[in-house]
Order: sequence, then structure tokens, then C-alpha cells
Amino acid sequence: MVAVAGADFDNLRGLQRSATLRVYNYYRILISFLFLFLFLDENFSEFMGAANPQLFQNTILVYLACNILIGLAPVVISSDFIAKTGPTFVILIADIIGLTLLMSASGGVSSGLGNFLIFTVAFGGGLIYGRISTVLPAIAFILTLFNEFYLFFLGQNELQSFFQAGILGIVYFVANIFFQSLSQQIRSKESEVFSLEQINQIVVDQMRTGVAVVSENGLIKLINTAGKQLLFPKPGADQRTSQLPSDLLDKIVGHKLSGNHQSTTFRVNPDSPALLVDFSTIGSPDDDIDTLIFLEDSTEVQRQAQQLKLAALGRLSASIAHEIRNPLGAISHAAQLLGESTGLDKGDRRLSEIIQNHCIRMNNVIENVLHLSSRHTAEPKTLVVGEWLKGFIEDFSAGYPDKTIIEVEMNNIPKGTTIDFDPLHLSQILGNLCHNGLRYSARHTGEFRQKIKVGIEESPGTRYIEVIDYGQGVQEDLVTNLFEPFYTTETSGSGLGLYLSNELCQANDTNLTYSKADTSGSCFRISFLRQ
Repeated sequence: MVAVAGADFDNLRGLQRSATLRVYNYYRILISFLFLFLFLDENFSEFMGAANPQLFQNTILVYLACNILIGLAPVVISSDFIAKTGPTFVILIADIIGLTLLMSASGGVSSGLGNFLIFTVAFGGGLIYGRISTVLPAIAFILTLFNEFYLFFLGQNELQSFFQAGILGIVYFVANIFFQSLSQQIRSKESEVFSLEQINQIVVDQMRTGVAVVSENGLIKLINTAGKQLLFPKPGADQRTSQLPSDLLDKIVGHKLSGNHQSTTFRVNPDSPALLVDFSTIGSPDDDIDTLIFLEDSTEVQRQAQQLKLAALGRLSASIAHEIRNPLGAISHAAQLLGESTGLDKGDRRLSEIIQNHCIRMNNVIENVLHLSSRHTAEPKTLVVGEWLKGFIEDFSAGYPDKTIIEVEMNNIPKGTTIDFDPLHLSQILGNLCHNGLRYSARHTGEFRQKIKVGIEESPGTRYIEVIDYGQGVQEDLVTNLFEPFYTTETSGSGLGLYLSNELCQANDTNLTYSKADTSGSCFRISFLRQ
């Protein structure tokens, strides 16, 4: 059992005792006016103040004035102070004394006013904790007996009144003890409920899934730590904001109207990871309907899906290597030998070249699949982005003509800025993107030209690397399938380069996106979401 937060639970008990005392004050003011009304009514003069009208009148006026003042006291005095044990005990003792004087002025227990002391000692059992609460019925019983002795010596009651006073005293103790026991059980249940609430809060707050409760107008009522981090990823952002992002609210409203409550995806900003959003309604149609939202970072789901894909590709690649690679090598070797024959005419030589080219292409496809399936889990390292890029460009440019231009633009990047990434993976990703970019740039402009831009977004603070070429870009209708496996717009491509780059980015908790560049070519951005 998790320990209850003492301060919070004490505050809760203080509020409950303050509320109980406020109800008791209303009761005291009500009976004060009732006694005064009955005293002024001639029809009840034989009950109210029959033994000593002057004492009854003075007592009821003082009692009523004190009750009104105590009822108005929270205006100038903290209700928490009044609800403490000391002030509450004094108020209850004053009540017992006041009611005993009224009972004495009306002829003792035979007047029936002693029954009102039952409510006083009963409330005392609920308001005051511990054995000190039992002092209240003891004082009430002693004053009642003293009052009966006093009236007996004055000749205003009979011996039977002592028996009634004894029975009434027993009732005082029973009522007080009963309410003490009831109050203790309630406090025990409250402690359990509060402990369970604390456990629920801890569990929900430690969940990696974001949980939020929002009203119909998008007001966030409750949200856990994971939900704050997913919905408000901007460093230094005020996560106490009470409004749900408008795009997510529109999605929820649309799903409610369509009756489709399946999971949907949502991005806080273009560079943030996609969130899987699921929700359910809370409340009845007659009341305000809230929405319970579950938010989950799709990175983990994608990672699990990636492992399944890698396992499937591993089995597929083993089959390909066994069933295709060896026969393909034999075909390629035979075509090469055939091409070296001196008795072939020009057309047959061309056919031999076609066979060899397609064998090479198929071998590249097999190599890519084997490379993907054998890829191990990312092992990120801290890389100084400027220095690492310098070394990468030197190695990469060695395989291209001397006139190859690879520009590096550092946009708002302080010296020594680092990123966490698997260097082998990052080298493979940039190598693939740069290779494609240089090829398309040369095809469109006639020169091998490329730009690599490194920067930090001002709004979310996301670090990124952009690879920009000077080609013609990708047609809009083809962008949606750009990162699909085996999808290519060229007859000589395998369709695995961008897919493999995207998989490697996901393995390193980064995001690879495409957009049209200012150069009219393509811009591939690697967004480092967690840095």
C-alpha cells in the first residue's frame, strides 16, 4: 500500500470537518430561532421558560447572538481555524451549557429540551477525533444531573426526573460513541480511497501512454506527464495550458459525428512523431460529455513493426540467396563468356549486354534485401555534426569527379553542436540521399551539385539535416509512395534506397520527410526528434 500524502489528506479532512461544522452552525441558528418563537408564543409558554422565564429569555438571546456570530465568523476568520479541535470543542461546550440553562429554565428533562443535547454530543463524536470527544457526553450528563438536583431542592421536579436524566445520560454516551465509530469507519474508508487515488495517479502518471480528459469544447481537465510531453513537446513550453490542440479536437469531433471510434494519427507539428490517438466518451447524454484520450508515440509501434518486417525479410532473403543468387551468378557468368565470343554479331552482343545489366540489377536488389535483413539494432553515438559531416563529405566525394560540388550550410548551429545517431546508419542514409541527388542534379543541370543544410528550428527547437538537389523534384502524385519498398520511377532502380533510409531513420528515433526545395529539386529532411 502506498503511503497517503499526509498534507493532502489532512487538507481533505480539514475541508470535511469545516463543512460538517458549517452544517451544525446552521442547525444551531435554526433551533435558536425555533426556541425564541416558541417562547414568544403564548400557546407554548408552559413548556418554554415555564420555571424561570427571565433566565430563558436572557439565555436564548445570548445563545442566538453567539450562534449568528459564529456563523458569520468565517467571513473574518479562516474556516480552517474554526474547524480545528480547540475552537470546535469550545463551541460544543458552550452549546451544552446554553442548552442546559434553557432546559433548567423550562423545568428540567421533563420539558424535552434535553433531547437536543443528543444532537450536540452526536455532532461532537463526528467533529472531534479521539477520546477527548467522550468528554462532551460526560459534561452534558453531569450538568443535566446537577440541574435536576438544583430543581429538586427548589421543589420544581420529582424523583422520577432523576431516572429520566440517567436514561438521557446513557443516550448521550451511546450517540457520541456511535458517531465516533461511524466517523472512524468513514475516515478509514476515506484513507483507503485516498490511497487508491494516489496509486491511480502514480500509475497513470508513470504510464508511457499519454492520458487526457477533455471537455466538449477542448478544455483539458486532467492530463498525465506522458500526455504533456506528447502534446506539448516544445522545450520550455507552458505545459499547464488547458486547451487541446485545435487539429486534434477537430479529429475527435469528426470521429464522433461519423460514429467511427477507431484509432487515428496526429502530429503536433510537421517535425514531430506521429501520435496514435484513441478515445472514448465519458458521461451520459443528459450531462456534459467528456472525452478520454489515449496518446501513444508511434515510434515504439513502428519499431515493433520494423522488427517483424526485418524478421520476415530475413527469412525471405535467405530463400532468395539460396534459390536465386547462385543461378543468377551462373547466368551472369555465361552471358559474360558469351559476350567475349568472337563469332557474335552486333545484335547478339547487345542482347548479351542486356542480360548482364539485368543480372547486375537483380544482384543489387538481392544485396539490398540481404543488407536490410542483416541490419543490427542502432547503436547511437554522440557526433559533433560539423566535424562528422566534413569527414563524410571527404570520403563520399572521393568516388565522384573533381568538379563535384557539395555545399554545406550551417544554419543557426553553434559550434560543437552534437547529435545522437548510429554513425554507420547516418553514413548510409546520407550516402544514399547524396548519390540520388547528384544523379538527378547532373541529369537536369549537367553538373554534379548538391547542398547539405544543417539547422535548428526556432519554434520546436528540432535539429535537422537537409539534403537538397538541383533536379526536377518528385511529382506530387508520387510523393505518397516515395518511401514504400520496391517503389521506383526508374527502370534501373530497385526501389529500396529511400525505403532503407527511412527504416534506418526510424531505428534511430528520427524522421525522414520529403518536400519541394527552393532549387525546384528535392529536399529530404532528417529531423532529430529527441534531441
